[in-house]
Parts: sequence; C-alpha cells; structure tokens
Amino acid sequence: MPFYSSYTASGYLANDLDSILRDKGISSFGLSKIANLSPTTTRKICMDEKYIPCPDTLEKICLHLDVEPGDVLKLRSTIQISTPVGSGVLPC
Repeated sequence: MPFYSSYTASGYLANDLDSILRDKGISSFGLSKIANLSPTTTRKICMDEKYIPCPDTLEKICLHLDVEPGDVLKLRSTIQISTPVGSGVLPC
C-alpha cells in the first residue's frame, strides 16, 4: 500500500472534507453510504485534516460530492510570517 505524505516542499496538504460536508449537509456516515466507502475511512478523513486519502478514495469523494480534488485538498503554508524585533540599541 503506498504512503501519501501530507508534507510538501513549501507547506502541507490539508483535506477540507469536513467543511465541504458541513456546507452540503451530509455526515461522514452519509458520504460513506453514497460513495460506497468505509465509514471508518470517511470519519478518519473528516477528523484529521492531515490525512490524505488515496487517489481512488479521493476520486469517489469528488464524483459523489460534485467537487474537484483541489476543493478537497488545500495547500497550507508552513512559512511563518514574523514581525522583526529591534535590538533596542538604535541611536535617538
């Protein structure tokens, strides 16, 4: 079984399935029924945003929810935006 990492060079992939299901008024169990997936799989995807479904599962989800893979998987940046802090030794 292949391993699908959620981490990329510039961030990490996060699945947004939970919010898609909430918007459509479908539970993870309801998705498992209409997409012919295991309830454990759909629950795990909804509970863990870093869980990346295999391509076959992602295809079933997209076909039955009428969404694109890019709607389900989002790239989140790991680059932290920080505010520079001065040393306090600037001349007045």
